[in-house]
Parts: sequence; structure tokens; C-alpha cells
Amino acid sequence: MANVIFLHNIKGVAQIGDVKKVADGYARNYLFPRNLAVLATAAELKKVGQLKAKRQAETEREAETSRAMATKLEGFVLNIERIASEEGTLYDGLDQTEISHFLKKNGFGVDPEFVLMEEHIKKIGEYEVDLDLGHEVKAKLKVNITKQAE
Repeated sequence: MANVIFLHNIKGVAQIGDVKKVADGYARNYLFPRNLAVLATAAELKKVGQLKAKRQAETEREAETSRAMATKLEGFVLNIERIASEEGTLYDGLDQTEISHFLKKNGFGVDPEFVLMEEHIKKIGEYEVDLDLGHEVKAKLKVNITKQAE
């Protein structure tokens, strides 16, 4: 096992400045070649404070970006046209990935994992979808699905 200091955030593994024991092969074959971590030597351990300050600044910047996006989404309505039956049932349900795609087309960089839906949208109508923008910032998105003209 190797003691390493992480230089970048790796989702589900570590944050910048974290010191952790990892398998030698993982460190040697993955972390070190990609400059994601360095061996935790005495000299490198002195730099941990700087890395944690960098992580804090990055976190604050990301939180500010999330808050700004939530503010922009407040009055925004996502209009989507879909092919549907006469009864208003969509032939292809609308899921997180598609909502994320439409948001990105409208200038909002929201990844699918931030779109919270218990089930796919399967009918024409107006819906309210919850978004988790990270850093404890939540937003509600109004989605209006209309029948596509033939």
C-alpha cells in the first residue's frame, strides 16, 4: 500500500489535499501517470495546507456557480415538443439524459445525474422537475411538453 496525496478531486475516491493509502498498482498505473496524486513524502506533506486552501477556493467557486444557475433557472420554462398519440401519451418517454440535453441546448450546463426524476415523463403537459445543482443548491425546473406538429 502506498500513501499518496491527491492533487485533483476524484469522485467517490478523494478530494484535493486528501492523504490516503491506496494499492501500489492503482497509484503507479493510474494516479501517478495522470498527475492525480503524488507519493506522500515529508516534502509533499508540507504542501497539503496549500492544496486544501485550493480545494476550499474551488468549492466556493463551484457553489457560487450553482447558486447563479439556480437563480437563472427560477423563471425558466423548458419547452419540449414530442411526438404523441391522440390521447397525449408520448411514444418515447422523457428521461434525465434528454432533459439535461435540452437544458444544455438552452445554455444550462446541467448533467443528467443532477436531474432528479423518480420516473420518466410519459404524457404531454406541464411538469416540475427537481434539480440538485450540488453544494446543497436545489432548483425546480418547469418542463412544458407539447405535441409535435405532424
